[in-house]
Amino acid sequence: MNKMTATAARQQWAQTLDTALREPIQITSHGRVVAVVMDPELAQRAMAALEEAEDIAAADRALAETAAGEPTYSLDDVAAELGLARNA
Repeated sequence: MNKMTATAARQQWAQTLDTALREPIQITSHGRVVAVVMDPELAQRAMAALEEAEDIAAADRALAETAAGEPTYSLDDVAAELGLARNA
């Protein structure tokens, strides 16, 4: 991944955007990464993969809790608790 300072990115904005379409660029300020500029499609794919990984981790935690004997609730129980009518 390319890295450039915020000042350089600002001074060469058109080139920065062109490069970002090919590979992500880390933007640094005072030696620390403050942003990443990247192709929008890549960003969308990365966010989708992250959300999927988080969903899988949540499902794994729920399965582990169930296996450890944590109580479970049916949809009918939850609907009744919330005062909602369920259409069967």
